[in-house]
Amino acid sequence: MVNENRFWHAFLLPYELAVSGFIIKLESLRKEFLFKKVNNPIESISGRVKTVSSILEKAERLGIDFHNIAEGIYDIAGIRIICKYQQDVYKVYELLKARKDIEIFLVKDYIKDPKPSGYRSLHLITKYEVEMVDGRVPINIEFQIRTYAMHLWASIEHSLKYKYYRNIPEEIKERLLAASKVTAQLDEEMAGIRQSIDEIIVDKVRPEEYELDNIGLLLDNINKRW
Repeated sequence: MVNENRFWHAFLLPYELAVSGFIIKLESLRKEFLFKKVNNPIESISGRVKTVSSILEKAERLGIDFHNIAEGIYDIAGIRIICKYQQDVYKVYELLKARKDIEIFLVKDYIKDPKPSGYRSLHLITKYEVEMVDGRVPINIEFQIRTYAMHLWASIEHSLKYKYYRNIPEEIKERLLAASKVTAQLDEEMAGIRQSIDEIIVDKVRPEEYELDNIGLLLDNINKRW
């Protein structure tokens, strides 16, 4: 048992370092947008590292051999970015694509092509090298980028999946799908409002507030339950 715990601690440490590091990097980027008083596409950032039980359950469900877990499970480390507007989701995508420290090797656009359940979000699967004492360790990180409306729907669906052990009753599935269409309409309307606002020329606009928080508070976002 002791050896097993040591194995998992060593295995998960690079992922934990990567998640905490990226929360700080992205929060700093968000603050720079606010400081420069330009349109800020990032509303909030959170992250988590899967638990051992969750990793093993997913490996079994997907038929992934134990020795291939690091390569076969893309979301052991996860970063979630919430945006106000749908167009901001793709702006964040461009920001991440331009970074030199990650390589995006798979894009899953569930906004343009929602899942049958109605789930919408933009997923980026990336490769990242973590600087460790003994050298660099390559890992995968999944970035989920979504609007508030998408996040509300996904959070409710996730809790229902947990409650019903992934077997949500058909009636509830149908209502969730209908609700997803409503959230899509909301996002479209809000995107239209944002576009109209951008086209209006006014003399004075109140900028979003910029606050320099204690950097330690950023780490409170790590391992929030998704």
